[in-house]
Amino acid sequence: MPVPDDEKGIQAMKERHEHILGEVVRAYLGSGQPVGSRTISQQGDLGLSPASIRNVMAELERQGMLASPHTSAGRVPTDSGLRYFVDSLMAVDPDINRQLETSMPGHLGNASERSMLLKKATDELASLTHFAGMVWVHEQGFNRINRIELVPVSSEKVLAVIVTDSGEVQNRLVARPREIGDQRLYEISQRLNELLSGCSLEEVRSRLQREMESDRLRVRHLLEDLKRWADAPTEGQTEMFVSGQRQLLEMPEFAVVDTIRSLMAAIEEREQLLHLVEQVEREESGVKVFIGSEHALVNMEQVSVVLSHYSGPANIVGTLGVIGPRRMHYERVMPIVDCTAKWVSRMLSGGLNAK
Repeated sequence: MPVPDDEKGIQAMKERHEHILGEVVRAYLGSGQPVGSRTISQQGDLGLSPASIRNVMAELERQGMLASPHTSAGRVPTDSGLRYFVDSLMAVDPDINRQLETSMPGHLGNASERSMLLKKATDELASLTHFAGMVWVHEQGFNRINRIELVPVSSEKVLAVIVTDSGEVQNRLVARPREIGDQRLYEISQRLNELLSGCSLEEVRSRLQREMESDRLRVRHLLEDLKRWADAPTEGQTEMFVSGQRQLLEMPEFAVVDTIRSLMAAIEEREQLLHLVEQVEREESGVKVFIGSEHALVNMEQVSVVLSHYSGPANIVGTLGVIGPRRMHYERVMPIVDCTAKWVSRMLSGGLNAK
């Protein structure tokens, strides 16, 4: 069935808008300067006049993809424009992946211990991107919950005894539901074991949330206390490696004192960045990009963060990536982060020493 002429026209217009947006983004990422229609007409292959390109750029501005700085007739991509470019227009050069697959084993392959591998990975990220490379590792003391027992302590408190698959025992003092006797506590324990036994922490969180919403057990406050434990169990440790912070000082985007001060504070204090890490660790795989205002890091609208989850032995989870200017070459940075994560996963799974 032939496509109607009006649909062909709409598709051609969409392609033209996307092409010009892509050209503006690439020119801006290369120069850091606002991009004018004449620049696009000279370097593009659309065969359009500067006036026609200017009309399309004005429409992209109305759509929120481009913005006009007051000091220039040119335009720069907004966070939305960069997001559309990364998600829909960017094409990664396959040569980059081939080069990384060839070079990465030589840079990471001689690490004999986990901490050495992660430090090398951090240095490699910083060296290849010229940004700050970061690697987090979270070592869990256990993988899954074996059983839960609710032990009455007083008329107001219950001791939740949580036994993990590694044999570790964790205790959490929780509020005792009103007018709940010992027999009822035993029945609730039985129900919780049916619900949670053999579950990972992520599964525990989601199942407790569903149980709280249904409120079948009529012990919402007790479940809330257990979920708080699951959100931040007392086991394990988190370690963070950082390399290349000084490289950021040389970039014009970080000439603003408030920006670089906030960035260094975020790296030092970690809490803000760990919120992003938690988002990445909930993903199955792939690279996640936080552009400008998307990450909500205070005073860092000109900063972007590119992260990927890596995996190791059953009790090791981690995230690595780079933090740099919003004006970064995403088509190069993203495969670097992705390839590094894959190689770290391979080497950890190969049985490095745990030091």
